[in-house]
Amino acid sequence: MTVSYNLNLSTSKPWAQFRLLLRWRGSIWKLVLTECLIFYFTYTIINIFCTFVLAPHTKERLIEFIKWLNPSNKYSFFIPLEFMLGFFVTAILQRWSTALNNLAFIDRIAVAIAGYIHGTSEKCRIIRRNIIRYMCLCEVLVFRDISLPVRKRFPTIDTIVAAGFMLPHEKEIFDSFETTYPKYWVPLQWANLLVYKARTENLIISDIFCEQIFEEIRSFRANLGEVLKVDWVPLPLAYPQLIYLAVHVHFILSLISKQELDAEWWFPKWIPLITLVQFFFYMAWTKVAMVLINPFGEDDDDFETNFLIDRNIKIGILIVDEGYGVVPEQKRDIFWGNRVDPLYSEESAKTTANQANTLVGSATGLTLPENVSKILMMPLNNNDDDDELMEANKFTKRYSIVQIPRSVISKLLIV
Repeated sequence: MTVSYNLNLSTSKPWAQFRLLLRWRGSIWKLVLTECLIFYFTYTIINIFCTFVLAPHTKERLIEFIKWLNPSNKYSFFIPLEFMLGFFVTAILQRWSTALNNLAFIDRIAVAIAGYIHGTSEKCRIIRRNIIRYMCLCEVLVFRDISLPVRKRFPTIDTIVAAGFMLPHEKEIFDSFETTYPKYWVPLQWANLLVYKARTENLIISDIFCEQIFEEIRSFRANLGEVLKVDWVPLPLAYPQLIYLAVHVHFILSLISKQELDAEWWFPKWIPLITLVQFFFYMAWTKVAMVLINPFGEDDDDFETNFLIDRNIKIGILIVDEGYGVVPEQKRDIFWGNRVDPLYSEESAKTTANQANTLVGSATGLTLPENVSKILMMPLNNNDDDDELMEANKFTKRYSIVQIPRSVISKLLIV
């Protein structure tokens, strides 16, 4: 469900950013459209009621109340929405980044298994494949407890068996462990035992290789643990409640305090333009925070947990089984005996030609005057206070004159 837009921002040209504003799925327009319409129609209804229904003396009292309640000189100073929202979004974004950086990919452990567990027999293939399957099973067990799309996909353990992540006889063993706590550790334990079995049967030729696989399993488990902690311990409930309440109370009061009942000017009084703009940005800010607070939900920009599960099981099995031992015939590369001269497509060559040799230091452009042909190299004068010591060292100091070839001077001038 992640919305990708990086291609639209491949350049910083103005129209590229404008095109980004025209996107709908996952956009800010989609997030705040309903709230903006509700706010506008509520404001308009109140304005019409106050203008055409209220008695004159009641209307005058309401105008006095609006002047007292006007946020330009009253309660806006006591509700610092900018500070509250900024700090709130920063805290949530840190947790969102933690969850993103710990999404577990199977590639590292799969490559380690394919590289360290050797053998083409059926038994060896089963060991390699089952280690990968157990790692993916652990990921499924974790994600179905924190991700609503995965929970809908695997509502029971039997559905996991039906999907092939767990075999029927493995489910019997899994169910035999009676505990009220989640059993994420079970498939990890099975994977560790398979690695140990492969080592005892000399399918892994070194203890170092065995330890490397164990380390990859621990790393995979640590990633899942970090993701689980982000979901298990959210921000204190009072914090999002405070932000949500502050923003909504602010604009509920604005429905009254922003009414222009005594103004006589050309712009329609039922279109609170400035208030609508303010409402849009504050509400959009709040919505961004609410989208980021749980990235494992069903919003447009939430993490693709089901995709990650499918990718890991497919790629993992492919690496350790079909891709095991497959190495191309080794031949000379096309640069053998020649200068390495990488090729570009015609279009990219035009845009890259002016960017050649850009990875250089900023001081490489220093030029010497044309009349300089030699450089005197001398020691640093430390301003010694001991005159006798200076006199003794006067003849021991070393000086050197470096001649600069004309070819070097020409190159420096060109640079």
